[in-house]
Amino acid sequence: MDVVRYIHAADLHLDTPFRGLSREAAQGGHLARLLHEATFKALDRLFRLCETEKPDFLVLAGDVYNEEDRSVKAQLRLRDGCLRLRDAGVRVFIAHGNHDPLNSLLSSIRWPDNVTIFGPEVERHVVEKNGKALAVVHGISHAKAREGRNLARLFRREFEQPCFQLGVMHCTVDGETKADRYAPCSLDDLKDTGLDAWALGHVHERRTLSQEPFVAYSGNSQGLHVNEAGPRGCLLVTARAENLQAGQSDTASSWQCQADFVRLGPVQWTTLDLDMNGIEQLDQVENRLVQSLDQAAADTDPGCEALLARVRLYGSTSLDAILRDSNNQEDLLERLGHLASGTPGVWVKDLRIDTIPAIDHVQYLQREDLLGETLRMAQRMSESHEALQEVAGPALAPLFTHGQLRKILAQPDDTQMQALLDEAQRLCTDLLEVR
Repeated sequence: MDVVRYIHAADLHLDTPFRGLSREAAQGGHLARLLHEATFKALDRLFRLCETEKPDFLVLAGDVYNEEDRSVKAQLRLRDGCLRLRDAGVRVFIAHGNHDPLNSLLSSIRWPDNVTIFGPEVERHVVEKNGKALAVVHGISHAKAREGRNLARLFRREFEQPCFQLGVMHCTVDGETKADRYAPCSLDDLKDTGLDAWALGHVHERRTLSQEPFVAYSGNSQGLHVNEAGPRGCLLVTARAENLQAGQSDTASSWQCQADFVRLGPVQWTTLDLDMNGIEQLDQVENRLVQSLDQAAADTDPGCEALLARVRLYGSTSLDAILRDSNNQEDLLERLGHLASGTPGVWVKDLRIDTIPAIDHVQYLQREDLLGETLRMAQRMSESHEALQEVAGPALAPLFTHGQLRKILAQPDDTQMQALLDEAQRLCTDLLEVR
């Protein structure tokens, strides 16, 4: 068989609550319903894609749901979708990961016969088409929540099968910045197995680590928080065998894979940074907010039903003190409420104010008063690490020697120290001059 088509999805996290939302957003209303059903809608879109495209098989590379939730709804919805795919003639291969290890599954669920759930050791399953071997799918699941083994080293090509061979695994490949490193391996470990392609899960960002063999993370099907911005979905992969040279056996063929991204998640996150330099009227602030949010909504692709934005205002403005007032922020957000009725609906997750007062900083540095001396000291601290530590060290020391606080606080790095210094300058200017 010269062409193999499969759909690769991972990290569906079915029935997982969205993190970092305000209490109001999480209670009642249209947005709450959208969020509650978002992971399930992404799952249904995945099944409809399979029914439409009729791939040779579907692979789910771990974290389909969460162990801590043990959601019966999630597991039954997955089972129901697999029944649909059985009727469509699509096989399903599932490898479980750190959030849904084998010991977290409901043993009372009966899976249809088109479903293969990989066990705690590497398994190999042949996919046939028209009575001939089309592909061999290799896979393994996490037996428990904290899998520390290098699972990639357990895989080996099955040379008796002269066809496309795919590995399915939930893991962290060297170089990925994922904090929780489960089933760690290197790209060379994956290549050394002799497999033609890998469908990986665990890293929520879509990445192609290698073209030959084809190694890819599909990313998650629905972003769960503001740091998972942009459209989320799955990969529709088409693998084609290269022409064999004279005298080569079938096992010597190589495969070229083309991966097309398909959006699944109905909710999208974004972050907007808006420059307030020169802005002197509140209506200008409102207009810029509306224009930016409208443009962000227009830039989404079809299938996005809700856009959740973190908005940061920065720059020098005479409105600094006004924008920092929490009541004024609430009023601004209330006036943006009409954007929720658009397509897609737009909500502001949070509004962050990083503006500074509009002052002549050079002139202020020359003043012979308390504010001038304060700003000169801040400038020295900004230019010299030693000067910064000389002042900040004794000031912060009590926090890191307190019996309880020292257990939960980490020493700030240089970037965090500079941010604290910038905020201190802003507060001093506001209290000693602007007000």
